[in-house]
Amino acid sequence: MEPEDRDFARLVDWVEGRLSEEEARSVEEQVASNSTMQADVAWLRAFKLVSKDTVIASPPPEVRGALAERFRVYAESKQQPNSLKRLVGRLTFDSGRQPAHGWRGAATTPELQRMFVYSTEAADVTVIVRPDPQTGLLDIHGRIFPVNDIYRGAFEVQLLANASEVATTVTDDLREFMFGRLSPGVYQIIASSDQVEIGLEGVEVGQRR
Repeated sequence: MEPEDRDFARLVDWVEGRLSEEEARSVEEQVASNSTMQADVAWLRAFKLVSKDTVIASPPPEVRGALAERFRVYAESKQQPNSLKRLVGRLTFDSGRQPAHGWRGAATTPELQRMFVYSTEAADVTVIVRPDPQTGLLDIHGRIFPVNDIYRGAFEVQLLANASEVATTVTDDLREFMFGRLSPGVYQIIASSDQVEIGLEGVEVGQRR
């Protein structure tokens, strides 16, 4: 506590009559010779007089509930960024390098399209790259498969190239997403929810080894 805070707290105790006789006499002598302290004492006495007859009613239950909910929302908005779990997807399947059997949902892929499967402790992510015959550009179709109910909300999905954002979208009710009209290249995908962020590196669009 700063010295000025201690002095003011002592003035409060003096006005409230909580000091010993010796301490009260010492404060009284200080107040008599200090105009600033005299002004503080005058304010404290006026406040004491007003507050004595003031009754602060408890708010109705519905008001208390609304205030509690607003505080909860505010507190959640102030959570530290490091509370978000950040995961990097591990490539577990690439139809350009191995057969399509052996993974749930990975049906045989047509020759011109390519499927990737990335796995994390929170979710598996499938990414299918399909060419557009009319334009020669390519589309990315993805789907997120959460491993439990904690991560079953919507995801915001970013598409990046060389660490620069190309496009963003939001998953639908099936947690599917799509990016269209892409030039061949290597892209990164980041899927984020309130609880987790999943990064997918090296999504090759229109490139086969």
